[in-house]
Amino acid sequence: MIRTPAARRFGLIALAVVMITAVAASGVVYRSPYAPAMVGGVFAATAALVACLRRPIWALYAALFVVMLPGGLLPATVQSHLNRGLTVIALSAWLVSVLAQRRPIAWTITASFMCGFVVWGGMTLLWADNLSAGFNSIQVYTLRLVLYLVLVANQIRTEENLDGLMRTLALSGWVLILAGLATLVLVGYSPGARFQVLDMNENQTGSVALITLPGVLWQAIRSSGQQRAIKMFLSFAFVAMALALVALTGSRGSAISFLITLSAFWIWRSTRPWAKLGLVLLMVAVVSMPMIFSTLVARFAVEQGDTILGGREAIWQAALQLIRADLWGGVGIGGAGYAVMPYLRVLRSVTDHESVSLHNPVLDIWAGTGLPGILLYLGVLASAVWLFGFQYRRCWRGGVNSLSPYFALIAAVFVGYSASWVKGGGMESDFSYFLLLALLVIPSCLQLGEPVDHLGRERVAEDT
Repeated sequence: MIRTPAARRFGLIALAVVMITAVAASGVVYRSPYAPAMVGGVFAATAALVACLRRPIWALYAALFVVMLPGGLLPATVQSHLNRGLTVIALSAWLVSVLAQRRPIAWTITASFMCGFVVWGGMTLLWADNLSAGFNSIQVYTLRLVLYLVLVANQIRTEENLDGLMRTLALSGWVLILAGLATLVLVGYSPGARFQVLDMNENQTGSVALITLPGVLWQAIRSSGQQRAIKMFLSFAFVAMALALVALTGSRGSAISFLITLSAFWIWRSTRPWAKLGLVLLMVAVVSMPMIFSTLVARFAVEQGDTILGGREAIWQAALQLIRADLWGGVGIGGAGYAVMPYLRVLRSVTDHESVSLHNPVLDIWAGTGLPGILLYLGVLASAVWLFGFQYRRCWRGGVNSLSPYFALIAAVFVGYSASWVKGGGMESDFSYFLLLALLVIPSCLQLGEPVDHLGRERVAEDT
């Protein structure tokens, strides 16, 4: 049956009338001031579910966006339920489309390593002392596997899908920047103190800004004409405000990560404008607004009883002792922070904490899951990097130049991100880390067209 525009218009009007009538009558049927909102929520959820079943990738974009919302923008419980719920919805919508359309499932070696790590982590619960922390870790890693290494790999298959993902990253980045500006205006900032965006950890602000940076810059690189001028301006503004937020938060790791990333941008022609921008912004800020660097300078100068590694020296030493005591099987996934406390108390006075973050993903995973666990975990990272490098070389040799800016952006961000990841607390399971792994894997899953001619190949070479 062919549906005419008039029939569609009539159907939408009829549906709107039904919705308005149901919302208006809800107070009569169910006497509660929240009845209209509940009925409206049911209609909205139904419409969203239908839309996700029609376009499963929309559910993926929604899940990624909600995960990256700044902490404190929504109540923590609501944020947690949304993260898990949207991931399940995205998985369900994708599975329905796979079964209905008989689509092949893309499975990468990175997903295999991660699946092996989750299975081994579950086995370590057999000898774990803290089952609650262990089960929570298994849940987190399973959701990371599903969302980033299965759904992203299977649904970001075309350049159009990739553009949609980059728009999602860009939107998330701007939400973070606007949340930071709103906090700055409403709460204010005290020079010398560490600025906090809503309820976010001061160190997390920089990592989220960095991981969303490719989305913002991708919009500028891919645009042309008047749109390019507008988006270039917006990308410059984003970089400037992100650097200001990092300086105000006083995060040494984030500052180093941004500095390395902007320096790496010099390598590729497509990203060089932002490398130049970073240098200009740094010189201007040092001369005209040195106040914003006061916290950062104080922390690099190791003032106020701090150490160059922020007190991590004793924690790492205690973690190494714990690893030597449980080298092969570990103490159980998620339990390293608790099991390290007896060792840490010998090295320094720690009496008011039940657990502590090891501030090193490798030490945390090794202490928790033993030698098999750390080998599988590092296999996830190594395989993602290998797939990224292999596809870069393949595209370069084949003359597929459309992804050249993508390789430049992700490579630079990966190098910069790794500098702070290696000493970050909780970064072993952080969403930003697994999002970066997904961005590394994406090129191996894209269905690109035929390689372009020799002229295109020369354009790829010119980018370096």
